[in-house]
Amino acid sequence: MSRTASSWLSEAAAVFAKEWRCELRTRYALNTVLLFAFTTLVMVSVALGPMGVDSVARATVLPMLLWLILLFAAAAGLPRVFGHEEEKHTATALRLAATPSALFCGKLAFSLTLFAAIEALTAPLFLAMMQLPVAAPGHFLAALVLGGWGLAAASTLVAAIVGQARGQSTLFAVLSFPVLLPLLLLAIEATRAAVGGGGGADSLSRLVLYDAAMTVVSLMLFPAIWNP
Repeated sequence: MSRTASSWLSEAAAVFAKEWRCELRTRYALNTVLLFAFTTLVMVSVALGPMGVDSVARATVLPMLLWLILLFAAAAGLPRVFGHEEEKHTATALRLAATPSALFCGKLAFSLTLFAAIEALTAPLFLAMMQLPVAAPGHFLAALVLGGWGLAAASTLVAAIVGQARGQSTLFAVLSFPVLLPLLLLAIEATRAAVGGGGGADSLSRLVLYDAAMTVVSLMLFPAIWNP
């Protein structure tokens, strides 16, 4: 491995470690996201219950509700990925300490692991509380992984855009809607196919294309956003 690549990896790993140290110190995103996800999950379970919808609607409605819970849980915590540097006036030091691509990848890794924790807690509880059987567990897991990657990549880019603005949560919701809508439609389609056991390979392949395109576009745009 060349010295340049080793230095880049060290910068990305340092940013990732810094994010988790800050998060474990304050637990702002973890507490907000997990509390929101659990509260919403309980409300949906109480309102619908395992017998609240018929067997045909269960495979159609419940996957959509799962992704709405995941989306709003992520929107409760991910917008602050870049906000705390601006609030503490440490953004300039971060610009000097890491290259933009390494910084973005470190932040993206933090968003991915945070969202993976959300999915690991929410998805099994949702399936158990709603008594929703999954005919194709492998496709269901792939839909969660691919949907989570795209959501984390898009959310990290939008968080960088709104990081220096007031009302970050409002701006995040407005700017992320057109970016995340195609992702959510594909993730819901793939999850429905996994629950019903009917294919889903086409929607998974389109999720891979979305994730790749969003990651590449984010890496291209981030230097201009971070160093205007």
